[in-house]
Amino acid sequence: MRIMTQVWMDDKHRVGIMEREDGTLGNTYHPIEITDKEKREFSIIENKWFTTYNGARQFFRHETNDFIVQGRMKKVDVTIKIETFVLTE
Repeated sequence: MRIMTQVWMDDKHRVGIMEREDGTLGNTYHPIEITDKEKREFSIIENKWFTTYNGARQFFRHETNDFIVQGRMKKVDVTIKIETFVLTE
């Protein structure tokens, strides 16, 4: 079972990084994109996953990436702000 433990979002809340706890792999980090703010839906970008936060952060820094981070990534309180988000993989 995968459990979402932490989320970091950019200033515009358009892209971010989600940490998941997985029984097989331990903790994995996934770049995410908000697909619908009103419905509170997001998706994992290109089904990518990384073993560290910095690895996922580097995904957004790559020059060929179309996803641009606005401002700094900041930790979001998952229980209050994103608990109703739906994962659309």
